Amino acid sequence: MMIGLIPPSRFQLFGATSRCLFHTATLLKVEESGSKLTKEQLKKREVRRAARRKVEAKKPAHTHPLYLPIPLALRYLRAVEVGYPASQQVITATTSVVADRGNPPLAGNVSLPSPLKDVLVAVFSNDDQQLSMAKKKFRCHLVGGSDTISKIKQGEILVDFDKAFATPDIAQELTSQVARILGPRQVLPMAKRGTVAPDLEPILKNSFGSIPFRQKGNSISLAVAKCDFSDRQVLENLLSVQTAFKEAVSNQKAKRPSILGRTTLTTTHGPGIVIDLV
Repeated sequence: MMIGLIPPSRFQLFGATSRCLFHTATLLKVEESGSKLTKEQLKKREVRRAARRKVEAKKPAHTHPLYLPIPLALRYLRAVEVGYPASQQVITATTSVVADRGNPPLAGNVSLPSPLKDVLVAVFSNDDQQLSMAKKKFRCHLVGGSDTISKIKQGEILVDFDKAFATPDIAQELTSQVARILGPRQVLPMAKRGTVAPDLEPILKNSFGSIPFRQKGNSISLAVAKCDFSDRQVLENLLSVQTAFKEAVSNQKAKRPSILGRTTLTTTHGPGIVIDLV
């Protein structure tokens, strides 16, 4: 509960947004005017920009004009989504990333305590024990061996699952028979992706509710909740996202690991509101 906090009006939020847009437009004009700089000057300018980005990334979230505490931010975002279909009311967290040139993009997986949807998992194996475990213990959406692969190839079974795992005895058959079907959908089991193993039980335990993320450009964006989730559910999911992002930084193979900057919370039709996350 926030005591003594006066929420900003709609006009204050729009005013802050306008100032940010004006500042961005000014920077763009400066960049255009500097298009005739020498290579040495351009290099120095890029170094200065990188330094500024690192300074900005380390500033506390509450110093930003569009900052709101998470509970209050959720109130505004939910209000914007009133009247839209529930399926479209998705809350997304976007965290900026400041990285040195040559750093690999941040990537990893996050297990959300409250998943946005049920994860449909397929298991391929000719090992009856593995199939029985997947069916009875985890109630996987699709479980089968070579006959199942043939039915997928012939179009008798739809590829409507979100993840797929396999044992080594059938992995090659999957690649040769249905790679063109499963590959474009990113559900082809592969050893280098960690989706092929002799014992699938440990993998299956971590797969339900776990979703991958990957840095694109200078940020990581991830759907973290739906608007009908309670504040507690949203906060728990955000904490899991925070942990996963920091773990991705710690696992990054770089001389100078990337820096996680400002995080913005938004909805499908709502504005971006800066929150405390990293």
